[in-house]
Amino acid sequence: MDFSAVCIVGLVVTGVATIGFFGANHKFRAAVDRAVAPMKVPERRWRGYSAQDLNEFRIAALKQPTALGKSALDLYRDRVLLLDMGFAVALGLFSLLSWVVATQQAGSSFVSSLAMFCGMAGVIYGLSDLGEDIILRMLLQPGRAIRDDDAKRATALTWLKFATICISIVGAVVFALLSIVLKAMPSNAKS
Repeated sequence: MDFSAVCIVGLVVTGVATIGFFGANHKFRAAVDRAVAPMKVPERRWRGYSAQDLNEFRIAALKQPTALGKSALDLYRDRVLLLDMGFAVALGLFSLLSWVVATQQAGSSFVSSLAMFCGMAGVIYGLSDLGEDIILRMLLQPGRAIRDDDAKRATALTWLKFATICISIVGAVVFALLSIVLKAMPSNAKS
């Protein structure tokens, strides 16, 4: 099996896994979101969160039952974050493989370089989301002291996750536009 075929198979497997993890997590996320509303779970706070925010979420979520019979905190820690770890890895690899396949189709070294940059952004997204989930799961254990520097580390991973997924998505748009432009150019003008 050649490299292109391996990438295509990997793309299909990671695509199915991404959809599977997202779908499996949907009902758990929805149950937690309903139980803690109007509060948001930490990983969805674009502006970040402090130790106090995490403590307030933990206390509120521990007291709130969900429609699935567990407290919102238990469901969040034991289902949502664990499934999100699988989703993060699958989506990060899917993004990388998408860009590797795109690189194989690119007719320009500039476009190939852009594609690989965006692919690496996808990998960094997956790693930062995975790290964020691991840290949040650890910090939200009942009875654990949450320090400000712990919350800052988790927040930094949240911001990195948002930034790198945006780079990868923006990169997809730029890649598509550049591919269209380069196809329209005469072949002697391409680098």
